[in-house]
Amino acid sequence: MEEELIREETALRRRLLLRLLRGFSFENPRHKGEAISNLVPPELITAELTRHNPHRIIQP
Repeated sequence: MEEELIREETALRRRLLLRLLRGFSFENPRHKGEAISNLVPPELITAELTRHNPHRIIQP
């Protein structure tokens, strides 16, 4: 009985994951929510970081 429940839960999780990933492009991802945290903490954004790629705008 327990194994059957585990298999059913696994199947449901797999279907949910596939439904969430349907239409998602790994080449051009579009995030549909807020970021959990900053990708680069503001204290790490220095002149050295912007010097290597001056055209990129990094917002804290």
